[in-house]
Amino acid sequence: MNAGAFCKNPSNPVVSVVLGEQGGQARCSLAIRGRHVQSATASGEFGRATCSGELRRAAASVG
Repeated sequence: MNAGAFCKNPSNPVVSVVLGEQGGQARCSLAIRGRHVQSATASGEFGRATCSGELRRAAASVG
């Protein structure tokens, strides 16, 4: 299994999972600032799963 987090664009994180020829099952999940954004499951021979999201600027706090 290969897994990686890719960041070609820092405001759009991506998590990717690729299974090998023996297959199996794997899951990726992405949370941004503690909020679940996306999850995906890879299964079988050379299965793939990709999760991506968009980082938005945190709202300025009013004080």
